[in-house]
Parts: sequence; C-alpha cells; structure tokens
Amino acid sequence: MKSVLYIIRRRPGIPADESIDMALVSGVFEQRTAVLFLDDGVYQLLGLAERQSSLKALPTYDVDDLHVAADSLEARQLSLECIDLPVREASREAIQALFANFDVILTD
Repeated sequence: MKSVLYIIRRRPGIPADESIDMALVSGVFEQRTAVLFLDDGVYQLLGLAERQSSLKALPTYDVDDLHVAADSLEARQLSLECIDLPVREASREAIQALFANFDVILTD
C-alpha cells in the first residue's frame, strides 16, 4: 500500500479541511499517513480546544505522524507550546527527508 504525505499550507477553511479529511480516510484504510503543516497551515494547529476541527481526530485514526515546519513557526512568531496536538518540529532537512520517504505527496 502506498504511503501518503499531506501538506497543509492554508489557514483553517474548506481547502485545508478537505485535505485533513482525506488524511483521516487514509488512516481508516491503514495507509502509512503523515501530515506536514507549512506556511499559513501552522494556524490550523492553534486554538483547537475552542473550535471544531477534524484535526483532533487524526490520532484516533492512527494518523499521528504530524510535523510542523520550524521556519513557518518562526516566521509567524509561534512556538510548539502554542500547539494543542503532539507534532514534531521539522527543519528544512527533515522536510526533504519526509518528501523522499513517501510515495504520494498531496497539498491543499
């Protein structure tokens, strides 16, 4: 079965929500699935306790390989302490390695 990396680059809204929903489906079908939050996609990870988001369901569907771009956090003056999900901070090199380790890469 192919492995899938979903890249979320947009703020909360329909395009990004659809990508998150697709990641949930991948988890249901037991595909190796990871999610990378880049650019404004890091805003998806903020304030999850106060809003409805399918992001909170990702670990329930065994999608727990979650990454956030360190550069994107820094550019927006955010830190891992602001995030309500267990994510790994990824350097540019780590992101390159992610790209190399997945069969399919989808972005919002």
